[in-house]
Amino acid sequence: QSATAGCVLMALQVPSPSALPLGAVNGPGFRVFHMNVLRPNTAFHEVIAQALASDADVISVQEVGTEWALVLSRDLHSCYPYAHIEPRSNCYGIALFSKIPFTGVRTITLQGTPFIEALLVVSDRKVRLLAVHATSPTSYDHFRRRNEQLCGLGEYLAGQDTPTIVVGDLNTVPWDRAFGRFCARTGLRSTTPTFQRTWPAIGPFALIPLDHLLVSPGLASVSLRTVEVPGSDHRGLLADLRIIADAC
Repeated sequence: QSATAGCVLMALQVPSPSALPLGAVNGPGFRVFHMNVLRPNTAFHEVIAQALASDADVISVQEVGTEWALVLSRDLHSCYPYAHIEPRSNCYGIALFSKIPFTGVRTITLQGTPFIEALLVVSDRKVRLLAVHATSPTSYDHFRRRNEQLCGLGEYLAGQDTPTIVVGDLNTVPWDRAFGRFCARTGLRSTTPTFQRTWPAIGPFALIPLDHLLVSPGLASVSLRTVEVPGSDHRGLLADLRIIADAC
């Protein structure tokens, strides 16, 4: 019922234009894989196999409880030696794994929920990546909290000129006013078309696009597709990105 209420709250909003994905360009490239694993999920082996098969440079993981934190850190370490993990007993634990060294990484807490900010160097270019799991709008109070999180994150990112990626379960949809305000405030552009829906997932099908990958004007999306996350109620996102040559 709470999930249904959240869908209704988002559906009732007046649609606002969402940014269009960028096209492919020449420049240094890297791959990002995002997955919401669903905290009670116990398909550990299958999810790890999917993560390794992604061949991503950076993996964002959400709904990371204590058990997931142990499994992920153990089984991804050999391929992804750089990690920042914030496990939680609720569904807002989060983690970031990387083949590329972090030049800086920290947890940002907005309205009680942890997000991860990482700075990386890709082919001598600085890139900022934020892994975000916004509050699910399952009630009006949670709806307001999610909007405040997006507003606070928008204020933090506004005016920054480092090429930036925001990836995660934003618990919003492209036609949501809060999403439109966030894009307008930050200058970030969505790479995820509305037909690439991620939740609730049943095999290759899903109903609405809750998971997003957004990029600043210094970055371009070459390709993006949804991927099964075994045992989860979300599909994952696998994106190939490039840094625009004259952006840095």
